[in-house]
Formats: sequence, C-alpha cells, structure tokens
Amino acid sequence: MRPVYSTLFCFFILTVFSGGACFAQLDSLSAQEQLGGDGYREGQYPGLGRAASEIFYSDKRVAFSGYAELANVFNGGQPRDLSSGDLELYYSQLYRVVPFIGVRITKSIFLTTELGFEHLEGNGESETHFIPELYVDFIVKKWMSFRAGLQPLNIGYINNNEEPLLFSSVNRPEAERLVLPSEWIEAGVTVYGDLFNKINYALGFTNGVLAKDFQSATWIRGGAEGQMESFNKLAINAQVNYLPVNNVTLSASSYYNESGRDETIVVDGETKEVSAPVFVLSGYARWDYKAFSLIGMGIYGTLGDTPEVYQLTQETQGFGQVIGEKAYGFYIEPSVDILKIFGLSTGTETTSGNIFTVSNSELPFFVRYERLDTHSSVAPELADLDYVRNNLNIWMVGVNYKPNHHIALKFDVRFRDNLDPQDEVPASETLYELGVGIEF
Repeated sequence: MRPVYSTLFCFFILTVFSGGACFAQLDSLSAQEQLGGDGYREGQYPGLGRAASEIFYSDKRVAFSGYAELANVFNGGQPRDLSSGDLELYYSQLYRVVPFIGVRITKSIFLTTELGFEHLEGNGESETHFIPELYVDFIVKKWMSFRAGLQPLNIGYINNNEEPLLFSSVNRPEAERLVLPSEWIEAGVTVYGDLFNKINYALGFTNGVLAKDFQSATWIRGGAEGQMESFNKLAINAQVNYLPVNNVTLSASSYYNESGRDETIVVDGETKEVSAPVFVLSGYARWDYKAFSLIGMGIYGTLGDTPEVYQLTQETQGFGQVIGEKAYGFYIEPSVDILKIFGLSTGTETTSGNIFTVSNSELPFFVRYERLDTHSSVAPELADLDYVRNNLNIWMVGVNYKPNHHIALKFDVRFRDNLDPQDEVPASETLYELGVGIEF
C-alpha cells in the first residue's frame, strides 16, 4: 500500500540534522549482544528485512542500504483481471527503488527511514508512488525493546520479508496481497524482544484500517493505507516466532481493530455507529535443510458489521461495497537448489561484497500452490447483490538464479483460476513473470 506524507519527509530531515550535530557527544558503539535476536535468517533484525536491518549490524554511525526490483508480467495479450481497480495487482511493468538510511543516535537508539519510489505501468495506466517509513528503535534489553513511528506490522510472512531476495517469486504471493495487504505499515509503538535465543515476540499498538475505504475485491487492503489521521481506535498486533533450531521457524500473528472509527450511518431514521471489527490470524512455518526449503503460510480473517460497511461505503464512495464476513488464504512452497544438489554452488569470487561477486551461487527451483477466497462467508442480506469476489486457485512454477548474496534473476509462470468469475473477468490467466531483485 502506498501512502504519501510530505510532513514525514520533513520530520526525517529535521531529525537527521539535529542528531548529526550531536555525534561528537554520542556513546561508543554498541556490541552485537546488546541487540535483539535475528529472524530465521542471519542478519535480519526483528520485524525487518535484511537491507532494513543494516544499521543494527554496522559499526558506522550512518548506514546506507536498500533494494531494487524490476519486473515484467506478460500473457500474450490475453485479457487481464482488472476487477480490483488496483494497478499494483495487474501491472505489466514495475520499477521499484527502496533505499534505507539508518542512523545510530546512541549505542541503544537507532533511527531508520525508508525513502522508496516505485513506478507501475499496465493496461494503458501508469502510477508513481512514494513509499515512506520512519521509526526509532530503543534497545533497552535483549528481551525488551521498543519501536515507535511509521513501521511495518508484524504479521504474515511477506510483510517482514518484503525484499526481493527473501521470497522466490517475481510478485508476492496473492494471499499476502489480497487478504493480508502488502506493504502494510501503520503509525504506532511496538514492544519486541528475544527470549532464550529461541523465541522472539512483538506486541504493537498502532493506527488501524478504515472501513470506509474497503473494496470488495481486495477485502481490507483498501483501508490499509498507513493513515495518520486518527488514533481513536487503536489496532493491536501481536506476533510470536519460535526458532527451535537454526533452520526451522514457526510463527503465529494476529491483528484486531475496530475499523469503523466512529463513523455513523442512518438506519430507519436513527443514527448508528459503525464498529466493523477486523480480526486476522496468520501463521507460517519454514524449514531449510541443505539444498531444500519448504514454507507454508495461512491467513484467516473476519469482519463484523458488513451490512453497515456496505451502507457506509455507499455514502463515502458512491457505491456500496460487499465485503466478506470471512476471508482466508494459504500457500505451500517447496524448493530445491539445483546447484547444491550437484555440488556446484561455490563459484569463483571475482570481486568482493557487491552485486558483481560470483560466490556461493544458488539456482533454486520452486513450486507453489495457493488458495484464497475474499468472500468465504457473506452476510445473507448482501449475498444477492453484485460484488467482485476473488475466489482463486493458483499454481506457480519458477526458478531463481542468485550468483551471490545481493542479486536474484527470477522467472516464474502463474496459472491463476477464478472459481467464481464475474462478467468481463477472465476465468483463468496464465501469466509469465520476469524480474530482477537487487540488495545493496
């Protein structure tokens, strides 16, 4: 999701320059053991991807890192599913550059900002977005630290592993785009920590989604725009990750918010407040063993007061949106590294520490099965109305070539079947996706 905040950028500039003026008086750099635990992969600070974690593992006061994506989706000119009205879900070309600037203010206070941009094209449309994040981490103890600001929610798998080298496909899984919003960031405070080097947790209190912006085709995605307009209905987001051994991660997360935000509608001449409580439960398991990897992920969500949401969206959008009372999605993805299988994974190092290095190269081949439904249950009084339902059955096969730790060349084929197609929406699509992901 793509909010734009000019005031956020100004705040970042003010913070960096005011902090920079005090560098000479700062404490000495912190030791590695003062920080929280990694995620399931080395070099990932809790709740963050690898590039976003750079400052936490750097001996510098300021760290510059980031990632870039270039992607192309083509299907031989066949009709695309445009029912979502969201170009990010049916683009033909994507260009994304997301730099991070991390500042170590003291040995236990870290400022991180994301100043990303993306450009999308497809179906004769084009959009350019600014992708902001800005948060401060306060490291109190390894088992208890705090993050405050505009930050990614700790939910699902992709939201904290959004960088292109951390997932296999060119595009993120559709369950984590249509049921769980991708790039789901909100403003608030999160407490997190690492326990016994086996459990890391997060408990966040943030701004929440807005029912008045929901769209039937994408469940709550339309209301997850990272708004900073009101905190009158705080959202609660919790996650627990269990790492029993180095190559296994078990994760569970949840989210609750009253998305009506005290909006009112008139029913039979009486004013009624819309609560529209949203509850989401998600989890994933990941296992890596030598050349093999397996990940399984699931999401289940409920939304209350959907008839009231229909009337609310009719008033605010000019068209009533039939939102599912229940929605779900899941996928399972095994992969195998062909180069490791045949003992060919170590290349000849030509340079060091950049995208031109050829070292410990990988060639993972993967298969993904995905199932989701944005309307697995609909309120009886809304069931006969017209609405867009994404009831999808998806198979994907693909391959990555990773010459090193910094770049991935990706290709996959997505076989997408809509089990409940509407007029002018193709019942099936075969999409060929080609992309490049770079971490710097």
